[in-house]
Amino acid sequence: MALELGPCQVLFGASGSETDLGKTNGGVTVRISDDTVDLTSDQYGSSPEDTIITGTTVEVECQLAEIDLDTLNEALQGQNDTPNSSFVAGENKVGTSLKGLGKSLILKKYVNGQPSPDAKDWITFPAAAASSNVELSFDGSNQRVLGLTFKCFPKLVSANWGTAAAIDKTVTYYFGDETVIV
Repeated sequence: MALELGPCQVLFGASGSETDLGKTNGGVTVRISDDTVDLTSDQYGSSPEDTIITGTTVEVECQLAEIDLDTLNEALQGQNDTPNSSFVAGENKVGTSLKGLGKSLILKKYVNGQPSPDAKDWITFPAAAASSNVELSFDGSNQRVLGLTFKCFPKLVSANWGTAAAIDKTVTYYFGDETVIV
């Protein structure tokens, strides 16, 4: 295992045709956290005898340094499917399923100053959607960045998963290349 440092490329969009969201400023943070419940008995008092996972929350947070209307459209779950549009309309999204808006999110770590072409250096989130909480700062001494938090949801993915035949798995994320046969 090696020590690591450095940025990553953030790609987002329909699976197989993800687009680069541009440069980041402030890093990209992946959070994978399990919700748990401790199981106890009178015989062991308040000490847990076991802990059961009741869910896993996966989020990716990033600060985009390059802001344009296409990126704002993604951040605000816009309905404008036309690239290079001249507008983004803010609509009330009450009742909208974020999972339904989910697209593929891929993080490619930088190796030797470039995004790695090796899938072993990637983290893939098959169903991610940006959760809006946008703050854009307009002042004379701070760079404006677009903060995004992607919520990641489970999705059925058919891949080799290290075997000779395709297997269906419901995954929220995976590290590396799911197509490699071992």
